[in-house]
Amino acid sequence: MKALLWLGLIVTVIYLLRKKSRAVFSREAMDIPPRRSADGEAMVQCAECGIHVPASEAVAGAGALMFCCPEHRALHRPS
Repeated sequence: MKALLWLGLIVTVIYLLRKKSRAVFSREAMDIPPRRSADGEAMVQCAECGIHVPASEAVAGAGALMFCCPEHRALHRPS
């Protein structure tokens, strides 16, 4: 009976310590910004070299063509 009480006390102490450590090391307590959503940003392919870049960083060309940089826009020759 005595051993069972000690076991219950030890299990309770471990449970409380783990619960406290989770609160201390949580993202909010450590001021870690939340991760971005899995949706992300649309990617476009450079018409000159084929590399993919975020749409917000792409350079627009003639028509619907998109480029990774102004140099590739200047180099591009329609085929």
